[in-house]
Amino acid sequence: MSNAELWQGIGAFLEQAGGAPGLNEVRARLHDVGDLAVAIAQRPPNQPLCGYLSEALSVAHAGPGAALAALIGRSNLHWESYGAYAPGTIGTAFPRRHAYASLIADADPNWHRDVDLGFLLIAPHTLYRDHHHPARELYLPLTGPSYWRFGVDSKWQEKAAGAVIWNEPNRVHATLVQDVPLLCLYAWTENVLAPAVVDVASDWTSLESQLASR
Repeated sequence: MSNAELWQGIGAFLEQAGGAPGLNEVRARLHDVGDLAVAIAQRPPNQPLCGYLSEALSVAHAGPGAALAALIGRSNLHWESYGAYAPGTIGTAFPRRHAYASLIADADPNWHRDVDLGFLLIAPHTLYRDHHHPARELYLPLTGPSYWRFGVDSKWQEKAAGAVIWNEPNRVHATLVQDVPLLCLYAWTENVLAPAVVDVASDWTSLESQLASR
């Protein structure tokens, strides 16, 4: 399958999401790199080390992202783990229980256009600890439910597949994945080289202990 088909499928998924905050900004930024992205060969394809991609795609096939899930299943993506956190701050579980596949990195390895787009996968029973970053960020889950909070120790909010999650610069946020693996489209529209910073919350130990026992 060509990069162009996947790019078009992403565009259709974004259009389907409507006019929620951030979507027009993401569409405009992606228009800047679209022709470049579909012209460049991808890095060597692999499977996410965290597993659960097939399970996530199976869930996504029954939701609003079914068409995009089908394209992801036919794509040769390069999955890796985000490694910019200071050692130990993000916890021992998260680095081996998530993976992401950047599409822009393939097209623009030096990040000249200061935008990123791809897919994030988080295994079940995983906490993505509270953190923030200077980049504006969009998440569009293809699976659900997943749980999000916006501020250290704030209340968790349930998000279904197809929900739009938009983080302004330096907004603190965390993600809690229960029984269903999380697969989502993500986009950063600026400051993609600026690393994320972890914000310490009081409930990490209890949450991660509960998740590890399941």
